[in-house]
Amino acid sequence: MTGTPSRVLIVDDSKLMQSLMTHIVNSAEGFVVAGVAGSAEEGWDAVGALQPDLITLDLELPGRHGLKLLARVMRECPLPVLIVSAFGGPGAENTIRALELGATDFIEKPDGEANTFEHFNAVLTAALKRAANSRRGAAPAPVPEPAPAPAPRSPAPPALRRMPLIAIGASTGGVPAIQRVMQDLAPYRLPMVVVQHMPPGYTAKLANRLAALTGLHVQEAAGGEKIQPGYAFVAPGGPQHLHVDNQRGELVTRLRPGPLVSGHSPSVDEMFRSVAKAAGGNAIGVLLTGMGRDGAEGLLAMHQAGAPTVTQSAETCVVNGMPRAARELGASKHDMGLDQIGAGIIALISEHSRHAAP
Repeated sequence: MTGTPSRVLIVDDSKLMQSLMTHIVNSAEGFVVAGVAGSAEEGWDAVGALQPDLITLDLELPGRHGLKLLARVMRECPLPVLIVSAFGGPGAENTIRALELGATDFIEKPDGEANTFEHFNAVLTAALKRAANSRRGAAPAPVPEPAPAPAPRSPAPPALRRMPLIAIGASTGGVPAIQRVMQDLAPYRLPMVVVQHMPPGYTAKLANRLAALTGLHVQEAAGGEKIQPGYAFVAPGGPQHLHVDNQRGELVTRLRPGPLVSGHSPSVDEMFRSVAKAAGGNAIGVLLTGMGRDGAEGLLAMHQAGAPTVTQSAETCVVNGMPRAARELGASKHDMGLDQIGAGIIALISEHSRHAAP
């Protein structure tokens, strides 16, 4: 990185973590520690006094919870916020909520086992770069609290009886984007499959949250589930990829172990390619915000199989890497703002149904 270093505010009540992250940030090219705070209250005062470029935030703080500080930052002076979280349990649920509120990304604290201090150094440095590259200056749309499940729509609108499969991929900034798209589509009860880059332990929490917010049957895929209207399956984090298979005319989920693809497991590319093979033109590919290229090649495969393809517009992405890569390949046929994607998908289905009608 070149130019003026990004100034980082570290908010964490652990002296060890403060010291460790200060060393890592100051050692990372293009970054410098602007200050350290040990509570949400101190963090808010430091935001005003220091005017940092980005924040690392522990959620479990003394006194006021870290989510309160995050919500205030997003509301009053939006900045990229990187969550540094303890793994599993309530920590995972709080991390999902933080991503909903507008946190750019999250990483897990070192545990001395799989997540060693050396690993944490590399992960934190990469996450800082993602945060620095993220969109700044616009607060995220507020995420509504869970609502009762919507009443079943019967019969479905005539143009939607064909029920194509909606395949959604996302990474950095993807949680609120996925929620927005799924909430907009929820009344139509379209079948969906979702890949959001997350480690094990978080994707089940994400699926539960999406179920509460949309009223759809959303669950972490276990493999072998029939994909049907009103159901959505989230790829589990871990060393496997979510595939869609065509089993005698029925679409079903499959989990297939394998190496990283496009740098990720689960991989959006893997899921999109399987959808192209299993569903052909009776699917719609949606590639949302994220860093890197995962999903671009797979979206191209869906386009070549006859499926409509959609990318999130650059100005509404937290990070425009994945959608941009798809556009550069010619894989995206429709580039839409986040608030337009749901209605745009319904319009695409309606248009396709009219053309397919005898």
